[in-house]
Amino acid sequence: MIKGNFNKIEVLLIDVDGTYRQALHTMLRAIGFRNIHQGNTMQDIKRNFLVNEPDLVISDTKLPDGDLCNFIYGLRHHSVGGNPFIPVLALTADPTAELVRKVVNSGADDLLTKPLSANQLMERIDTLIEARKPFVVTSDYIGPTRRKPSNRESNVPLLEVPNTLRDKAKGLKADKGLQQAIDAAVAEINLQKLERYGVQIVYLADHIVPALLDGIFNEDVRRNIARLNYVAEDTSRRMKGTKYEHVSELCQTMIKVAKDIHAAGNKPSPRDIKLLKPLAFAIQAGFETGSVTAAREIVASLSVGDESS
Repeated sequence: MIKGNFNKIEVLLIDVDGTYRQALHTMLRAIGFRNIHQGNTMQDIKRNFLVNEPDLVISDTKLPDGDLCNFIYGLRHHSVGGNPFIPVLALTADPTAELVRKVVNSGADDLLTKPLSANQLMERIDTLIEARKPFVVTSDYIGPTRRKPSNRESNVPLLEVPNTLRDKAKGLKADKGLQQAIDAAVAEINLQKLERYGVQIVYLADHIVPALLDGIFNEDVRRNIARLNYVAEDTSRRMKGTKYEHVSELCQTMIKVAKDIHAAGNKPSPRDIKLLKPLAFAIQAGFETGSVTAAREIVASLSVGDESS
């Protein structure tokens, strides 16, 4: 039996199979949990998050009215709820390679195969309390690190995030300091996300421009342009109120250029192609130097009104 005080911990338990959900409920009660909220749909998840955010989510991946992985991704990217660091255990009876990849990429803490024993459930919860993995931020991922111990030399920093499940289990008081810790972690993740985006914008431009110059406009190119537009838009949204807010003007220009190229199909403007890479490097320079002056000079040096190649 894992040690801890579970009386005040809020658990959200979601499974379409009522019989199996009741079995999990019994296991959780045996561990010591008392505040267990149950449901069987994505709507139940969203409703619970509106009323009272849980400290732990345990949910089947197969829901009739929504995609759990999309929800977890939104949670981790702070577009759902007020605490993006809530531990999430995903459940499945059919762990296909595609599903495993989706769950991992969503930012879930773990994927458990049904049926699972009481000991397996206790072990996973104990890990979340005593040894939860720190979070990592990349251009397309926020969540528990997937690094193996042999890969610790990566230069992407790890971040210890607030964990209300651990704090309540250990009897630590939840006061205004908790919200401050959540806000501080969100702000740090946001800055890391922006820095990763700066690198990806250059990477995408480096792949898009040569293809366009060769007259190639296939599905890969369209996908890269769509990704570039998304990253530029999310970058512009995230930088408001940060030390990188000065890069917003450049991102707005990038959004316009990416949209114009996508709309032009296989006949993009030579001006837009010419502008794409210097603009990408200008955005990255804005992140690296903390000043947008040099970045603006890069863009201004291009004859933006010149339609010639």
